[in-house]
Amino acid sequence: MKKLNINDIAKLANVSKSTVSKVLNDYKSIPKATKNRINRIIEKNNYYSLESAHNLAKGRTDVIVFMATKYASPFISGVLEAFENRSIQAGKYTHNIITYSTRGNLNIKDDLFNRILYGKKAAALVALAINPSKKVIAQYNKFNVPVILLGNVMKGAHSVKVDNFKGAFMATEYLIKQGKKNIGFITGRTRDDGSCELDLSVVERRLGFEAAMKKYGCTINGKYVEVIHDFTYEEGRTSLSNLLKKGLKPDAIFCAAGDIVAVGVMESIREAGLKIPGDIAVIGFDDMMFAKHINPPLTTVRQPIAELGSAAFDTAVAAIEGKLKKNGNIILEPVLIVRKSA
Repeated sequence: MKKLNINDIAKLANVSKSTVSKVLNDYKSIPKATKNRINRIIEKNNYYSLESAHNLAKGRTDVIVFMATKYASPFISGVLEAFENRSIQAGKYTHNIITYSTRGNLNIKDDLFNRILYGKKAAALVALAINPSKKVIAQYNKFNVPVILLGNVMKGAHSVKVDNFKGAFMATEYLIKQGKKNIGFITGRTRDDGSCELDLSVVERRLGFEAAMKKYGCTINGKYVEVIHDFTYEEGRTSLSNLLKKGLKPDAIFCAAGDIVAVGVMESIREAGLKIPGDIAVIGFDDMMFAKHINPPLTTVRQPIAELGSAAFDTAVAAIEGKLKKNGNIILEPVLIVRKSA
């Protein structure tokens, strides 16, 4: 099949070559209907401007792109805030940080990676909880655009992450040493079904949970595991209800899916007429600002959110300035914060 050029795209869309060029460069003057028609043709044919590629090879604008699955999450928005704060402290890229959200959609992700590389001309790209393909990493390396992965590790990219395995192991070990025997585990997806982004941190936390259970001779019962998708308060409520509806009697819940989900779990425990931690102890993951203020205060695994954002920014700048001779992997330590919920 013939690879289309910009003239072919213009003919298919029944517009001029300059109009296609303006759409590729995100001009605001193009009517929405025209822009949508051209973009549909571009996406269908997987076309990206060679002109943009040539420009990219010559030089880039002073822009750092920050890509995530969504920004409604307090954890993700906290990392981004720390990233921006560090830019102000360093006096670099203060007004040149551009954010993109994939909403966990794989098609959107793949398209964004190409558009950012060939159209936006980023000096560096930071991706939080997103897994680019090997081909994407190779293309970014080809044009000397550093990629910094937050929460993931891949050859050809820099990475900054928390030791999620260790954090989950510590939380599970603590519950076991408190005499808990029927531990419920709430997690995100740990298998890639091809429908949305798979978060490596979720996989690592499950491995940490299972390792602690095995170390202390505890049975891992699949009935006590609840898998959620959106990491919401409502999913926490539903997960606890699901466990009780199965006739199970958990004496603890490790909510590896995060503190917001843990709050939903706690509310559902209270609605069932049970006490925290007397009947069911609860541990979260993140240590968001609200964790110490809820009733009872939440025991949780603290992620160094500020350090994650700062380290990602510093790595991006160092890579742009050519100060990193090879890809680095920064691993930050989690801390178990014990409060009254466990």
